[in-house]
Amino acid sequence: MPQATDDRISDGPRAVGYYTARDVARLAGVSSRKVGSWARYGIILPSVSRRPNIYSYADSGEAILAHYLVTQGKAPKDIKQIVRFLKNRYGPWPLATAPLGHDGKLLLVKDPERDVWVSVDRPEHEVIDGTLLDLKLIRNALRHGGWVTLEHPRDHIEVDPDRHSGDPVIRGRRLSVSLVAALHKAPNGRTVLQEDYGLSEAEIDDAVGYEKDLAKLAKRAA
Repeated sequence: MPQATDDRISDGPRAVGYYTARDVARLAGVSSRKVGSWARYGIILPSVSRRPNIYSYADSGEAILAHYLVTQGKAPKDIKQIVRFLKNRYGPWPLATAPLGHDGKLLLVKDPERDVWVSVDRPEHEVIDGTLLDLKLIRNALRHGGWVTLEHPRDHIEVDPDRHSGDPVIRGRRLSVSLVAALHKAPNGRTVLQEDYGLSEAEIDDAVGYEKDLAKLAKRAA
């Protein structure tokens, strides 16, 4: 795994993984430009190094969280405030470290007097202008391939910073999903993957489908 040598950041827990803006973008379901914009705005920060910006596994999760907030109609200012609140409460990587009480759900509401977001202890109650964060859902999405798995879960995809530098791999193997999808395009590719790599039909289908989902999402995000 490559190691960052320039401006390494040491505050907080150990930054595990090595992700470029493009890697984060693929997991978060946004463009690389959007990742860079969020970094400049302070919504997510590269915790492995700067110059160049290199992100950790947990940073990728925070990018998925930011995308989740975008889908709930939150403006960049609100997203930054919510992320800041969560970091103040749970630490640098709230998605990775926040306790999963209430089945992982946390309700945030805007305090108009202070113009900040605060948490509500009973998230099962509906509150006007509330944002229900399903931290468990987002956390699991990161582990199983990122944003695209929210819509199309794939059991055989895994993201683990200790496997293949954190690239999506076939679950339990050090075999990248992108390689499987590329080999599948070759003549007799499916046969090669089954006989030479020992992959099942389901593992191959998940890898090919996952890469197709990423390609579609990249077109929409561009």
